[in-house]
Amino acid sequence: MIRKLIEEPHSEERMSNFNITIKDLKEFVSVPFFISWYNSKESNKVFPLILQELQDLNPDRIKLKKVLPGYNPFFMHLNYLQYYVYEKDGHPLGRIAALIDRNYIEKKFKGKVGIIGLFEAETKDIGYELLESAINDLKNEGCSKIIGPMRFNASGEAGLLIDGFDKKPMPMEPYNPPYYKEIFDAFGEKENDWFSFLIPQEKAYKYMERITNVFENGSKIEIKLKQNGIVIRNASLKDYKNEIDKIRAIYNIAWDSIEHPQFEKFTEEEFNYIASSLKQVAIEDLIYIVEEDSKPIGMSVTIPNINEVIFELDRSIFKNYKPSKNAFSIKDTYRDLIIFREIKRRVNKKQFESARIFILGVLKKRSGLDALLYKRTFDNGIRLGMTYASASQIADSNLNMSNPLMRMGEIGFTWRVYNIKF
Repeated sequence: MIRKLIEEPHSEERMSNFNITIKDLKEFVSVPFFISWYNSKESNKVFPLILQELQDLNPDRIKLKKVLPGYNPFFMHLNYLQYYVYEKDGHPLGRIAALIDRNYIEKKFKGKVGIIGLFEAETKDIGYELLESAINDLKNEGCSKIIGPMRFNASGEAGLLIDGFDKKPMPMEPYNPPYYKEIFDAFGEKENDWFSFLIPQEKAYKYMERITNVFENGSKIEIKLKQNGIVIRNASLKDYKNEIDKIRAIYNIAWDSIEHPQFEKFTEEEFNYIASSLKQVAIEDLIYIVEEDSKPIGMSVTIPNINEVIFELDRSIFKNYKPSKNAFSIKDTYRDLIIFREIKRRVNKKQFESARIFILGVLKKRSGLDALLYKRTFDNGIRLGMTYASASQIADSNLNMSNPLMRMGEIGFTWRVYNIKF
């Protein structure tokens, strides 16, 4: 049976709020833990921390602020939001979200766009039923186009995993069972694909050697850049707020192009919300800001792969873990605390085997500038003992990024955003 969790899914106010009980939100968050395939030998699923997920998916900024430490500002610019849960015999076996975001505007389509995401289904039949419910509601809301799945746009996690199931996802890389593709294929067709590029030390080293030779024997790009007032420096975590403001300004301009489909500019509140989470795992050695005459024109943000910790502890200490039906429980809190404590320990000691290149971009194209950012990140990653990295999510239309990344590595994951037909 499908149950809708948000009683009043509409909002035309600037400061949107969608009432949901903490019990219903906990059930929605818990669904992935009850999908059988995720607990199979074939799966490399990395489950979220419960408290973080409750906060990230909380659309109620008024009532639930009494029991949750934070609220995701993304929900403040939605006109419509509905959460659906499929229940059977007291167990949540599927979920989906349907939303209309007034800040989301496509460059090639001028109608109202609905978005579906946070999709999970124990079986294909459950998936079909959930998709039909979400599509019908968005159609009744006047949407002339529906896309997904996403969480919640390309600035979050875009697409359905369709290839690369044998690999372990890094932070904010979608991961789902293979049969989800059959479900979405029955409802739509490809809108666009997204990729991750796995960059192993051995292959990247050869590429970096060629870059080094160009720098040393050719035009000495870095010296020329400095002569033109352009410098690359590490971000300062002591001045985190100002550094984040610079990164957000660069991101909102550099990514607002046809090369980045489903892009949506971050509000200041949204970026600060994400930045507060990233600060918990940030390593200065892997974050760079490019400045021209002291003004920011580029940046590179790489984060350690904290999923290493979650994957390891969930398959040892918390092997049979399932979230409690209670809104909060000692069992859930214990898992969160043990995992978070180990993440912080490894961040402080900089002990990770891998990292994710989270964002990298420049406002002004300068010969060799992107390559310099890659090389700085590569050199510091090797110094910290890392053996590989993932650059994601890169749209299939973004050849400026994918071409050099293919020289350094190979495609790891492929995700698909669907244009849902109705």
